[in-house]
Amino acid sequence: MFVKIINKALIIILSLASIFSCSQEIKCDDFKKGRFVVPNDTEGTTPYRIIRSDTTQVEIDSEGVKRYSKLKWLNDCSYVIFYDADKMPLTDFQKEVNSVGGIIVEVTKIEDSCFYYTSNIKGDDDSERIDGIMCKE
Repeated sequence: MFVKIINKALIIILSLASIFSCSQEIKCDDFKKGRFVVPNDTEGTTPYRIIRSDTTQVEIDSEGVKRYSKLKWLNDCSYVIFYDADKMPLTDFQKEVNSVGGIIVEVTKIEDSCFYYTSNIKGDDDSERIDGIMCKE
């Protein structure tokens, strides 16, 4: 009887260990900081890199041009992007985006080390929704 109890306990411990070791799920929070790439599959864009802290990001396009943004997190899976006028001169479009409340980005799916998102300009009912993907480098 003692052997049966030990065998059952050992099976339960091994089962729990395998469940917890395999459940290292990537969450939205894992994309708040780090280095990322947006591949060429996003409509109308060429690949570019993003270097992100919790509240700022730098986008570097294929020609080395940098765009600076500030991030305001609404929750773990949604944030608003504002162009950073302190770090770069803004175009008329970027000024308009900032004046209507920025660009809202919502994570729609996480797969491997990438997340899929939708984005649109806040306060602009006519703005086009853009779907894309961003992956950890």
